[in-house]
Amino acid sequence: MPKATIALYKDFLRTGRGADRATAALANALAARGYDVRVITQQGAREPLSVTFAPGVTCHRVRPVSLRSVAAFVNKLLLRTRLGARILRLFPALDLMRRTSRRVQAVLAAIRPDLILSSGSNECVELTYAGPLPAPFVQLFHVYPPTCFASNKYRRADRFRAALPLAAECQVLLPAFRDLLRPYTQAPVAAIGNAIDWPADEPLPDPAGREKTIVYVAYFTKDKNHLQLIEAFARLRRAEDWTLCLYGSGRPEWERRLRAKAQAEGVAGRVRFFGVTRTPRPILLRAGICAYPSRVEGFGLALAEAMWCGLPCVGFADAPGVSGLLAHEANGLLAAPGPEAFAGQLQRLVDDPALRARLGAHAAQTVRHAYAPARIWQQWEDLLARHLAPHA
Repeated sequence: MPKATIALYKDFLRTGRGADRATAALANALAARGYDVRVITQQGAREPLSVTFAPGVTCHRVRPVSLRSVAAFVNKLLLRTRLGARILRLFPALDLMRRTSRRVQAVLAAIRPDLILSSGSNECVELTYAGPLPAPFVQLFHVYPPTCFASNKYRRADRFRAALPLAAECQVLLPAFRDLLRPYTQAPVAAIGNAIDWPADEPLPDPAGREKTIVYVAYFTKDKNHLQLIEAFARLRRAEDWTLCLYGSGRPEWERRLRAKAQAEGVAGRVRFFGVTRTPRPILLRAGICAYPSRVEGFGLALAEAMWCGLPCVGFADAPGVSGLLAHEANGLLAAPGPEAFAGQLQRLVDDPALRARLGAHAAQTVRHAYAPARIWQQWEDLLARHLAPHA
């Protein structure tokens, strides 16, 4: 007999990026530990999921509310103002969020879970908007928490502020993020990072045998800061035999911009684009340096994976989620803002093989201990026990 029924709500599982991967890892780990795990998503039955769930995980697909209608246009128009949002409350038939919430709650009523996990801010609103839930819920933050309250497009931030106090507990990915939620909720906040489920006893390669490559695994967006990385790479001296390897994808215009930037900086022949990789570990075990110029992260899963592989990493000191993983001069290097400072820290690694070896070894030691699966999943067991015991 299962320990308890856990409902995990993730609106869509399409991209295969960090939040999707973390959702699947959590669901699979809880199922392996004897829980009856029910993943709820709005993704259509014919649309393939970007992740794979273990046999013990049941996936429930909620029929999404159609956005191609006059009601959708009116809904978005009204949500541009506070007055419009009040009008929607008076005429709930126009409110598409309420329709979505009712459909999700209908699945919850059929499942009758003992505890509900909400995987993001949109999910929190969609879970709670139609009324009380049949069980307590825990709010997960896969992102840097303040970003959930920054954008108020279609009153999303307002709705999330109203819903968050209903959570029994919140989970953030780094300890430094705990206090950031205090203005929005008085619920307990647990700091539980992402597990790196790779063999902890796998030996690191000989630093002398690593390739002269600087790798960055990240989606092509403004916040990932590829443009500054290319500019920093172009400033390196005595690095003609080093290559910058970019793994990821994005909108086609973004890759065109990056290629044009490399051309303008005179390094087009040494900047290579490899597309999305589903197997980053062999790449990271061969590479020489990891550059991680992202402006903000909830955790930086690709960064943690690079550290696990013993790569010396460079990030920005003012980047939340990056500076929370890298300790300057201990297990990585942190640069002041700007491409020149970033290039300076990269230059140190290019010039000093001993520094690369020392920082890489300490990076692997840090991540393999702090984010070992057994350690992370025990922290989740402790969190669940706090809410399942009184509920039972």
